Amino acid sequence: MYRVYILIFIAWISNSGLCFGQEYFRLKADFTVKIKQSDGTMTLTKGKLYYDKNFKELIYDITFPETEKWVSRDTSLYKIRQDTVFERVTIPSINEFTVFHLSLNAGLNDYGLKNSIYRIHKVEKKDDLILSWWNIPEQIGAVMDYVVIAKKENRLESVVMIGDNEKIISKQFFRDYTHIDAFEFPQQIIQIVYDETGGENYQVTEFNNLVVNDMNDNDLYHVSF
Repeated sequence: MYRVYILIFIAWISNSGLCFGQEYFRLKADFTVKIKQSDGTMTLTKGKLYYDKNFKELIYDITFPETEKWVSRDTSLYKIRQDTVFERVTIPSINEFTVFHLSLNAGLNDYGLKNSIYRIHKVEKKDDLILSWWNIPEQIGAVMDYVVIAKKENRLESVVMIGDNEKIISKQFFRDYTHIDAFEFPQQIIQIVYDETGGENYQVTEFNNLVVNDMNDNDLYHVSF
């Protein structure tokens, strides 16, 4: 189940607005996800991903360790082999809140928090970083208490999620940004998720061969069951 959580790139936030100038609506990339869990277990997943913000389907075409597709749609994650759904997992409806959707909407630099239920309460400069603290309303009763994001030259560098009693829930680091015209996307995301015992689960996700606004492979961005 941890592998499911990792691949979806959950960000408990709300969508930012549309970008100015050219609109970016679709991306595809090769991806590699390396995971090391707190118990020492290691996994490797490779393949291609496709996302179109109009369809709002996040599609992982996995080639390793097994050939299968994972399709995140609404509140379901479908696992498909040989055109047959063999498993369905209920998940939060988060496709609009992923790094893919936020990047296409020019909302990644503040992690989408500007137009979310979070409210900024402190900003601080530390060396070449701008740190901002974002609180979640108490009545929401969420797992997280607040989020700290770091930006450098208006580019997202890291996100730290804090729970009760100042306990760190997770850390994310965004590295190796690539540019395609005005579109910007991190080619490496490092995430550390802490379990109940304080153990660290590491994920390193890398993206290559990024293409935006692909108009040649429309059938790859939507899966019919």
